[in-house]
Amino acid sequence: MAISSNLRSFRYLWASFALRVQIFIDKAVQLAGPLYIILAVTLISCIIYLFFTTILPSIHSLTSLQGISHAIISIWLIFNVFFNYMYCIRTDPGSPSDSIDLEHNPMSLSDRQGPSGEGVRWCKTCLKVKPPMTHHCHICRRCILKMDHHCPWMHNCIGFFNYRFFFLFLFYLWIGCAYTTYMASIPLRKQEEDDEDVQVLFTFVLAIAVFTVLTGLFSFHVYLVLSAQTTIDFYGHRRRRRQARLEARQRGEKFVPPMHMNAYDMGKLQNLRTLFDHGGSYWWLVMFLPHNRPPKGDGIHFTQRHADDYGRTIQRLPLVLDEDFNTTNKGSKNDTFRHVR
Repeated sequence: MAISSNLRSFRYLWASFALRVQIFIDKAVQLAGPLYIILAVTLISCIIYLFFTTILPSIHSLTSLQGISHAIISIWLIFNVFFNYMYCIRTDPGSPSDSIDLEHNPMSLSDRQGPSGEGVRWCKTCLKVKPPMTHHCHICRRCILKMDHHCPWMHNCIGFFNYRFFFLFLFYLWIGCAYTTYMASIPLRKQEEDDEDVQVLFTFVLAIAVFTVLTGLFSFHVYLVLSAQTTIDFYGHRRRRRQARLEARQRGEKFVPPMHMNAYDMGKLQNLRTLFDHGGSYWWLVMFLPHNRPPKGDGIHFTQRHADDYGRTIQRLPLVLDEDFNTTNKGSKNDTFRHVR
């Protein structure tokens, strides 16, 4: 009995300590957000300054046709980098409305079951229903619609309303770093040595380092967009896949990976169009142009498959909530909530 009591006490103290550490880290990340932004802008501005003052003049005259062409390309990339970066910082990612608050709903949480027996996702901190792909951010202290992650470099969460800006920021910064790396390699290949070699070498090393990191990060987000996932969903699907493999092994069966684990995956082209399409037949021509129009939808309702490969029923409307929760539903209580996590 004494050992069991001591073990419970140790677990309680450890959980309390872990919670205090998490709160400290969350506050530190929140307070350091402006410093991350200053650091990011400083590094990008440093590369831009060295490019126009050292790299480009050493290759082409700024008054020549080639020099003007490279300057126009550079300015276009710079504008798009800062445009998407600023809008990603300033745009609210979105949070569930208070109108779907279930605090006064007479039904118990155990009664809010979907067709497969899974309960409606509920945030214990915000005391609200969490729509599909909505998660609670401990740093922002609120639920974020279609949350991907909290980005300290943006001092903001990446969610439904600002994910396009984040994706385009990665794209243009990746292209810009590749372009700068190529341009900086030209004077480095020359045999002559001068005082500007140190500046060119610094720019080359910084650009190729950022390019290498961005290659992995941007490739990962391209995969997420084409598969209609967020970063959180990606790890959730991987956990479900591992659980299914373990259950199949326990039953002595051969595990067959499901073809459609994600109920929101409508195909690569449709997934891409969901992110960039704002109406019109030529959306694929203007998808990378700078604009601040909000995405289609409300961050709550998403088109879904009828069912995923784990047999869980998927309705076309992921979340339908009665405006008056005190009104008795004529059908089954499960009809009130059509979202399956």
